[in-house]
Amino acid sequence: MSGYRSPSAMDSIIERYEYKYLIPDRLIPAIRAAVRTTSRIDKYAGPDGTYRIRSLYFDTDRFDLYWANEREQGDRFKLRARVYPGSKASPVFLEVKRRVLDVIVKTRAAVPAELWREVLAGHDTALSALPPAARAGALRFLAPYHRHHLRPAVLVEYEREAFISELEAYARLTFDRKIAVQSWDSLELEADPRRWRPIDHTAQTRTAEPVTVLELKFERRPPAWMVALVKRLDLIRYSFSKYCYGVNAELTLPGERSPRRGGRGG
Repeated sequence: MSGYRSPSAMDSIIERYEYKYLIPDRLIPAIRAAVRTTSRIDKYAGPDGTYRIRSLYFDTDRFDLYWANEREQGDRFKLRARVYPGSKASPVFLEVKRRVLDVIVKTRAAVPAELWREVLAGHDTALSALPPAARAGALRFLAPYHRHHLRPAVLVEYEREAFISELEAYARLTFDRKIAVQSWDSLELEADPRRWRPIDHTAQTRTAEPVTVLELKFERRPPAWMVALVKRLDLIRYSFSKYCYGVNAELTLPGERSPRRGGRGG
């Protein structure tokens, strides 16, 4: 394992571990207080300490990537196009997120919003307009995209509060809340505000109350402060794929959709 590599590196590859936990909201103040002793708030956060993430996930007609995750295949991947709503002139990030057992290998290419559809189509003029690092990342995305004949499947949006460790080369703690989804079949990234469906519905999470997704991200081994936090609060790791929960919600959950972007479910 080569560990974390800066996203500014030529190959734009990040290798890390991700541990996820579903926590009740009442635990957030204690965790936030603890993490502030070692970490700072993400510099991209807004005045309230959060930012929004919107991701378009791709899959085959038979949802092969969804089923690979549901069956917990040892080597599996997801493809998504990600933007940050509310950010001026946000590029579209083409991401491949591969999981090999417990290791996450992620590649990312920042593509200008006006070019990303042409890049997906494999147009040489669009690819040649990208700087070398972005072009290499885009080609890593295009290989599985075309090989597996992927298409848009689900749009996911949520609010993130992120903390960056000041003690380690790479360690992050994030809270993801107000997670919502809608089925999607086009390469448009402007969502329909009437169609959001919350996926923190208790029918999905099997909890007595809505929960927040806590993620601990690190290279090689968890920092001591993360280990202490997990032990003190007796946290239990939980498998939570926003994409898979989104597919399940769209196919199985009853009830009306929320016109509020990313609102909580009942």
